[in-house]
Amino acid sequence: MKKKTTIREKLNSKSAGGSVLPLLGIALIIFTLTVAVYFAADYVAQSYASDDMLSNWNYTYTEKAGALPSGELRVFNAQNPIITERSVRKNNIYLVKTIEASDNDRTVTIMTDFAPAKIKLNGKLIYDNRFDKESYVGNCYNSFVVRKSTHEQTIEVFLKLPFSVRFEAYITENADPAFAPSFVFRLGCGVAAAGLISILVFAVMSLIKWRLFRSVAVGAAVFFAGAVLALNSLPEVTYLLNDPVWFKLTLLPVHLTFMVTLAFLNRLFKDRKRTLIAILFASVLSVLTVMPAPDPTLIKAASAAMCLLCLLASVYSAKAAAAQLERRTQYSVTVFVMSSYYALMMLLAGVFLMARQRVLYRYTVAVSTLVIACVMEYIYISDYRFKRKNSRLQSETSRYGEMVDNVSLFIREMLRCNDPGRFYETAAQQIYDLLVKFNEKNAAARYCAAVKTESGFAEKLNSGIGGCNYELIEKNSLHSGKKCLFAETYFEFVLGDESGAGAVFHFENIAGGMDMFFVCMLEATYCGLETTYENTVSGKRSRDINMIFEELAGNAELDNGCPEEHLENISRYAYELCLRMGLSREDAERISVASKLHDLGKIAVPKYIIHKQGLLSEDERVIVNSHTKFGYTILSAYDDDPLIADAAEIALYHHERYDGSGTNGLSGEDIPFAARVVTVCDVYDALVSEREYKKAWTPKEARAYLADNKGKLFDPEITDAFLAYLDENGDAEAGQG
Repeated sequence: MKKKTTIREKLNSKSAGGSVLPLLGIALIIFTLTVAVYFAADYVAQSYASDDMLSNWNYTYTEKAGALPSGELRVFNAQNPIITERSVRKNNIYLVKTIEASDNDRTVTIMTDFAPAKIKLNGKLIYDNRFDKESYVGNCYNSFVVRKSTHEQTIEVFLKLPFSVRFEAYITENADPAFAPSFVFRLGCGVAAAGLISILVFAVMSLIKWRLFRSVAVGAAVFFAGAVLALNSLPEVTYLLNDPVWFKLTLLPVHLTFMVTLAFLNRLFKDRKRTLIAILFASVLSVLTVMPAPDPTLIKAASAAMCLLCLLASVYSAKAAAAQLERRTQYSVTVFVMSSYYALMMLLAGVFLMARQRVLYRYTVAVSTLVIACVMEYIYISDYRFKRKNSRLQSETSRYGEMVDNVSLFIREMLRCNDPGRFYETAAQQIYDLLVKFNEKNAAARYCAAVKTESGFAEKLNSGIGGCNYELIEKNSLHSGKKCLFAETYFEFVLGDESGAGAVFHFENIAGGMDMFFVCMLEATYCGLETTYENTVSGKRSRDINMIFEELAGNAELDNGCPEEHLENISRYAYELCLRMGLSREDAERISVASKLHDLGKIAVPKYIIHKQGLLSEDERVIVNSHTKFGYTILSAYDDDPLIADAAEIALYHHERYDGSGTNGLSGEDIPFAARVVTVCDVYDALVSEREYKKAWTPKEARAYLADNKGKLFDPEITDAFLAYLDENGDAEAGQG
């Protein structure tokens, strides 16, 4: 049991989502930046607001609501905040301020924490906000006009304190006392307007051409956040909403913004039903705890429960994302980071709400929602761009697949050609047809061919090329040691042995240049051409066809970032394993050689996918897995060669899994024996080799992985035989090329 745990930990440490600590660090950094931005903005805002601040009030607590003080008054200003009284009997406060004379009317605005208020000017009652009727009210904003006067005037404020002692007083000229839109209110309206505009823009774009419906949902989330922010700031911009019900109606939507955004974030998960249910359950409980609360004490408790529920929902979402990390699910990193960030923000929001810092509470909600919305929009736009790119990629892969089929058909047609007199014409025309099928612009291509004689080269055919220097082509072939010569717009095939050319084909005016796939397909074409030439024209074989395919397979592996010795290792492992499984040396040798061609089909996989850093999408993974079919299609053209026939079978089935979870769904003994052997050898050598996307495992770790997946991914008997081979020969020897 301990061993399995260790292996699992090793697997996790090697995966993209192996450790959550760095991801938690990212969430903490985003959280810190969010808080820092607030305090920087608050400092700037306070510097502008200080000019209108009405400070130096005198105050005292009273045991009876509305009673005049009998004792000494304290001073309240920026340097001396109001001292909180802990006595439950003193939940009322009296404040008094004398203002200087003025030739203009002035508006005095007093901000409280939903406190019922009564205000007197020069001993006369001028403002009453449910002072003797409610334990709390639905607004924080209290405002009245002080008419111009040549004498000093005294303002007396009587407050009940349902939640906290918040008292901010401002005095301005020429202001509307009933409604004064604050910065937060304007910000909420601006965000809502931006969200509404984005909804319209993305909706129009989706209907016209681009399918950006998910971006419409992001715009809706931004609109909702802005609207809720504006709604929640209404109690601080007007005294008209003084009914207590407004307090709850403006508190809940802000809190539920957390839940909505969290549910929106979890839409990235494919398996998100349980997480969504947990979020909705917490949302319903939040409503049920706050709305029925009749008095301030219960509201405080309900608010605490509300914050706790949202925090638990965020943690649950992060936990679900962490489980997805181990399976390397797409977007699991994003959901984990953002859910962790949301949990931190909700914890901070809860602290602010309990401390009655409603501005800070609103800020945490609004900013965190916008951060999540921006992340989601970035993901959606990236997804959209990827899908468009993936559509092109699938089209390219389909085109590659057709080319592979055409190359296989060409090889079959050439192998059936037994007329030496028509060999050159047939081969040239077939290759020309391949070029046109790959790219219609190649219809303008031209070709010629010649055979080597004692006096030089005798041209056999020419479709419009003047002065082809066959001697120079032969010289270049001998100098480079290559039989296929490629340039930007032309290529040449040289048929013959190492002593010189027997025949030369030249093709030019190739459109679009020579990319890697095109070159590989032409090299595969050359294999069929050379085999037919040797069997039909020259009457001798210069080398086995599998040697040519080995070069192609080796180039494909190197281009895939595999070490040079990868194919040799698999070949050696396969040979030893076949002997241990009771095969003859002849059969073991045949499977050993055939195993080198198992990934030949990768020559037809777009190089963008082969060299992609990070995780592959599902569509990309399907395209990569198609290399098994590509390899089989090319190799199966040589169905009369036992070695190549084995290689074709291995190429098609080496990604099958013993439990049936592989590419084609074969399981157990239905998977060809040679493919089961190569699967074990290939996986082991891949694990102990360093690749672009991973570090090399130790032989001990790789052997443990094989043992843990025996009967699941690998044939049990073959796996046991291979592990026995490794034990007897030593890990160091087994890892050598």
